[in-house]
Order: sequence, then C-alpha cells, then structure tokens
Amino acid sequence: MTAPLRNAIRSELLRVAEERDLPITVADVTALAEAVLGAALDATHPASPVQLTNQQTSVLVGLAHGDSPEDTARRLCVSSSTVRTHRRAAYKRLGARTAGQAVALAMTYGLLRPALRTYPLSLPGQRDRRAS
Repeated sequence: MTAPLRNAIRSELLRVAEERDLPITVADVTALAEAVLGAALDATHPASPVQLTNQQTSVLVGLAHGDSPEDTARRLCVSSSTVRTHRRAAYKRLGARTAGQAVALAMTYGLLRPALRTYPLSLPGQRDRRAS
C-alpha cells in the first residue's frame, strides 16, 4: 500500500516543483516523499485494542479536565455514583490504576485527543467548536 502512495507523493512533488520552476533534485524529492509518507503514517492510529462506551469516554474527559465526580455527574446528568461506576469500568478496560494513567492510556489509544486553547480535550471526531 505504501509504494503507490509513495509514488503518488513523488509525482505530485515533481509536478509542483516543475510548475514553480523550483531547483530540486530527485534525491530531494525522494527525501521529501519519505518525510511526507512517514508523517502521514504516524498521524493515523491503529484500531484501539480497547473499546469504551460513550459514557466511559465522557467520564475520562472529566478526569482529564480535573473535574470531580460530582462535576462530571452534573455535566452528564447522571448521579456521581454512576460516574464512579463508569470510571471503574474504564480503568478496568484500560488496565489503569490511576486517573492520570487512564487518561494517558486513552490518549495513547486515540480514544481522547488533546485540543488547543479553550477546550483541553475533545472526543475523536468531535467538531472543533472554535472553528465556527
């Protein structure tokens, strides 16, 4: 799969370099294509070995924000006991013993992602509210 992608990247780089009359060598194009391909492959996450429910993930977002179980319960419109139950289930599925470890593992698996500025964490696929 990477060979066709690598070739497509090289072709596009060569086309743009020629179009803009850039002084670039074949070795430069090859190095750039490898860098782009490497960055693209690093940006994709393999499927997570852990599956969490939406509620468990929402509780982890609260943990990452430093919210208390009561704050998270208010945000999710559930009891704090329910939040603690989801937290324990998420810890068990992730193999975590602490809140920090649970958040770090969830981020490693791509279940949570860091966001910039106002919103410290967002769910994968969640629309960035700042862009509107």
